[in-house]
Amino acid sequence: MSSAYGKILKPNHDTSTLKALLPIKKVLRNGVQGYIQQVDSTNQSLVNYLHIRFNQEIESGSTYPQEDLLDNQQFRDYFLGYDAFVMSKDSVIHKDDKWEDKIIGMFYIKPNYPGRCSHICNGGFFVMDQFRGIGAGVAMGEAFKILVPAIGYKASLFNLVFENNPASIAIWRKLGFKEVGRIPKCGRLKNSPGQLVDALMFYYDFTV
Repeated sequence: MSSAYGKILKPNHDTSTLKALLPIKKVLRNGVQGYIQQVDSTNQSLVNYLHIRFNQEIESGSTYPQEDLLDNQQFRDYFLGYDAFVMSKDSVIHKDDKWEDKIIGMFYIKPNYPGRCSHICNGGFFVMDQFRGIGAGVAMGEAFKILVPAIGYKASLFNLVFENNPASIAIWRKLGFKEVGRIPKCGRLKNSPGQLVDALMFYYDFTV
C-alpha cells in the first residue's frame, strides 16, 4: 500500500544508533514493565497477531481512516513497511510467547512526505484493548520521541487525530506536540454517527 506520493524513501541513517537504543524499558502505571523493540517481520505468528488486531481496530471505525480491512500484504506495506515497534510485557519477545498476554501496543514511524520534505515523519499507534488505561500510549509516545531522531527524521506530523479521541489528544499535548491545524468535517466515524468529525494535526520539531 503506497501513499498518495507512491513509495517514499526514508532518511539515510546509521542503524547502529537505533539498535543501541533498543529495547526501551518503560514502567506503566500498574507497575507492569514494558519493553519497546522493533517488530521482527520474519516472526509470522507475531505479524499475524498484529494484523488481526489492527484489522479489528479498523473495523471499530473510530481511530483510523481506513474502512476496508487489510490483507496480509497490505498490512505489511502499511504498518511494517518502514520502522515498526511493539511494546511487550515483562520482557522482550520470544517466539513461543502467547501474544494476547504479551503485546501491550504497537506503532510505526515512516516518512510523511517524499523528497524535499521526507525529513518529516508520521506515526501510527495502537494499544491493545486489555492494556488500555495504564499509560501505555504515553510510554510509546515517549519512546517515539527518542526513536524518531535516531532514525534520521527532523520533525513529526500527525495528520489525523480525531477530535472525539480525547485520550490521544491529551497524550500529544502532554508530550509537547503543537496543534498546528484542524481539518473540519474530516471523518465518518462509527463512534459519532450522523456527523462528520474534525481532525487535529500535531507537530513536533526535533531540531530544537
